[in-house]
Amino acid sequence: MHVPEEIRAEAAALIDHHALGLWKPNDADRRAAVALFRFLETGLPLTGEQIRSVLAHTEPAAAMTGRLLNLLRGTAGLLDDAPVAEGPAGRDAVDHVCLLLDALALSRLSDR
Repeated sequence: MHVPEEIRAEAAALIDHHALGLWKPNDADRRAAVALFRFLETGLPLTGEQIRSVLAHTEPAAAMTGRLLNLLRGTAGLLDDAPVAEGPAGRDAVDHVCLLLDALALSRLSDR
């Protein structure tokens, strides 16, 4: 899944499912979201390398929810293709992924 429209649609669906309580991210999902959220807090754009680094170092990716893991891997691939990622559809897709990461990271903070 490296097509911006597919990434955007999946991120939007996960945001909705999370907001409605239909999807409960597990601890591995939340840790990955928090780690990526820290990159976003720097104000610099998210990169495919940052996503792959988080997936490799925070916890075994197998512990993550399949849909989130696939979405992040697809987003990393999209970000590696600079011309597509910098286009309107690519930016919109990445924005939706960032909104999802924000929601997951903030829900973790509110669970404390």
